Amino acid sequence: MFTRRGDSGETDNTRGQRVSKASMLIDIEGTVDELNSFLGLAMEFSKWDDMKADLDRIQNNIFTLGEHVLTESHGRTLSEADVTWLEERVNVYRKEIGKIRLFVIPGGSKESAAVHVARTVSRRLERLLVLYAHEKKQPEVVMKYANRVSSLLFMLALASNRRLGIEERIWPLRPGQDS
Repeated sequence: MFTRRGDSGETDNTRGQRVSKASMLIDIEGTVDELNSFLGLAMEFSKWDDMKADLDRIQNNIFTLGEHVLTESHGRTLSEADVTWLEERVNVYRKEIGKIRLFVIPGGSKESAAVHVARTVSRRLERLLVLYAHEKKQPEVVMKYANRVSSLLFMLALASNRRLGIEERIWPLRPGQDS
């Protein structure tokens, strides 16, 4: 579908106003969309119902995060319970994974690699939100959620490889550094 209304480099924001496609909010909106696309890809690659359910919940919450930011909290919003859920799920996978050695080189399996891509996009979304918060203060719950979601995605990537019996590749530290 096309309307030709965006040919001049402008688009409608969530409030129906014409804004530049180069605006920070449009960048955030696009990154939310990109992250949700990669979460959908990771869900399709995943073999495990618990991970698929977690990815599905994250996907829905990322849309909510986007609405929370783009409508200035006038639409659906995240809650502290959403942040707590992320923390609880991180702890579940952390127990499954055991000792984590840094720095993990993303990959090992398509299941893990897809989640790692989503993780890196979630980190970019967080950076954009931090940058935007300098312009317009953001609710604390949005910033917490954005920070925690990448932690859960990291755990999902590691747990995927573990469940497949694939050992993580670790980027070697320089001699004398601790992991």
